[in-house]
Amino acid sequence: MEKRIREIISENSGITGIIIRDSFGKTIMINEEKVFPSASLIKLFILMALKKEDYNKKIKLKKDVKVGGCGVLKVMEDGLPLTIKDIAYLMICLSDNTATNILIDYIGMERINENIKENGFVKTILGRKMMDTKAREAGKDNFTTPKDVLGVLEILCKNPDDLDMLRNQAYSSKIPLYFPREVDFAHKTGELMYIEHDAGRLFFDGGWVDIIILTKDLEKNEDGIKINSLIGKVIFDNYCK
Repeated sequence: MEKRIREIISENSGITGIIIRDSFGKTIMINEEKVFPSASLIKLFILMALKKEDYNKKIKLKKDVKVGGCGVLKVMEDGLPLTIKDIAYLMICLSDNTATNILIDYIGMERINENIKENGFVKTILGRKMMDTKAREAGKDNFTTPKDVLGVLEILCKNPDDLDMLRNQAYSSKIPLYFPREVDFAHKTGELMYIEHDAGRLFFDGGWVDIIILTKDLEKNEDGIKINSLIGKVIFDNYCK
């Protein structure tokens, strides 16, 4: 399996970081500590920092928090009442950027970064809000590593609500592209120009396997999608057939 994974990486452009870890103790790691722009995978760390006892608190959607990109809140009516849990579901399932920024404001960027460090993720940082082009132009961005993503995935999979959010992921064009629809795969994607990520836990009879795939410096985003989907198929065929 590892030989085929390395072949897929070599056949496509860019830099790839991978961790495959199953419930039986087998692990494959490639560039596991290399730093990547996190894209929307940073939303996993925001979810981790969110206090579960706050899930039932309500806030109203305001016009001035709406931003573009992924999501539906940007087109919803101003004043719409939402629970914190609703907003978290939108952030994870639809990668909603407005929902994400609401939660960054709610928790506090400094507190999110403190929580990241408290959990031992020394190479992950939330440096800007979603769609904040001025901050990005000023050199502020969000970064992580495959190893840190594996760690936050492990934490989130222990919480039933968080795991349910990951299981209801709406975007399935990467790792699970070749999976049958009934497969139980809890995951989160991320993408920017020349960056394609996907990370999640695949459940199967008798166990599970974590699949972390981060790519950067791609010649074209299509290469990153190929890397994710073809490796996903290799892993599915190895564990689920």
